Amino acid sequence: MKVLHVTNYFPGTHTHIGGAELACFRTMRMLADHGHEAIAATTLCDAQNATAAPFPVFPLPMIENYLPGPIVPYLEAVKWYSAQHDPLAKRAFGRLLDSERPGLVHFHNFQFLTFSLLRETARRRLPTCLSVYDYWIFCPKSQLLRPDKSFCLEGHGSHCTECLPLQFTLFQKMLLSLRPALFNRYFEQVDRFLVLSQHSASVLEAKGIPCAKIRVVPLTLPTECHEAPLEQTPALKGKSLLFAGWLNDRKGVHIAIQAMPHILRQEPNAHLYVIGGRAKFSEDYEAQFRQFIDDNGLHPHVTFLGHQPPQVVLSYVRKANVLLLPEQYANMSPLIMVEAMMLGLPMVASNLGGIPEYIEDGLTGFLANPYDPEDFAAKACMLLAGEELRKAIAGRAKNYILKRNSDERIWEATLNAYQELMRIDA
Repeated sequence: MKVLHVTNYFPGTHTHIGGAELACFRTMRMLADHGHEAIAATTLCDAQNATAAPFPVFPLPMIENYLPGPIVPYLEAVKWYSAQHDPLAKRAFGRLLDSERPGLVHFHNFQFLTFSLLRETARRRLPTCLSVYDYWIFCPKSQLLRPDKSFCLEGHGSHCTECLPLQFTLFQKMLLSLRPALFNRYFEQVDRFLVLSQHSASVLEAKGIPCAKIRVVPLTLPTECHEAPLEQTPALKGKSLLFAGWLNDRKGVHIAIQAMPHILRQEPNAHLYVIGGRAKFSEDYEAQFRQFIDDNGLHPHVTFLGHQPPQVVLSYVRKANVLLLPEQYANMSPLIMVEAMMLGLPMVASNLGGIPEYIEDGLTGFLANPYDPEDFAAKACMLLAGEELRKAIAGRAKNYILKRNSDERIWEATLNAYQELMRIDA
């Protein structure tokens, strides 16, 4: 079986790498380990020190590659809002399908290559699946979260301007009013939607995706932990807390930072390490949490490490005392959660989305109100104060994740989904 994976970015060739990209890579590794062929289509390489990928990687050109730099963010925003068409990427993708002749196409996060690629797979009657890592397909902010923190039942449309920056409101409304109809047409060309949790399956079904098209395939475990020694990193200061994720509002780094004054009252030598790159369109958000650090004198207690490669992230996971996972929306299954459970790092995580399917409060971790820094702080202090408690929770969490997300179970779920698609095509 030859599977073509489509992703905005790819490890080793791009700097903008997050959980979705690692999940794509690990799925490809799993395919190769079971004797199948995996290839990737992605955007043009942007890594200064690109490494040789263990799979064939085919870069696809996009319109923005040929535009002046100042214009590119605006075009990306237009694509993000609704204009999911890139003639250059579409044409190159069609040629790739004809030359490589995959038996199946697995789409991951590929917004900037655009949904127009689906037309090329449909023209060739190729079976397709789409892994859904967040709710971008229903919400331009990816969260399905209203300003009052309630779950958005409406989904995307012109009303989404309530949650978006105030610039270019009329233009945004025009694009967003087209979004539902355009996206629904593309959804019809997807044979299977792969989600990470039962909660996410229910969200897709409520948004109109037929239940028969939805399959739950949890995240693969970080196999690279077993293959090479982790990167050497400095010793951590005091009682260490870790946040790892993009610096945007949906990942909730502001909650971790706002928890620090409360934590420091009980644990004066606590220190927060923040791993994460700057996210697109999040400049105002970042300015706000950095102002909070200034106003509360937190600079000696917070270290920003920037974007880091996976091996470095895993090294910090192994060294830290507590992980803070303050997701602000109904995330289906954060990658860092799975990695921390596997490597024995106890956590305080948001009580929403698919997270409670993994974290049993007080047994395999602590669940907190996602919008309450004091709740995060109180539970983090419980873990920081009790080494035996940390060990007990970490042990139970590791045993749980090794069973729930075992290589055998994930491979069986993935293979079943692929085989269903191959039978559809036949």
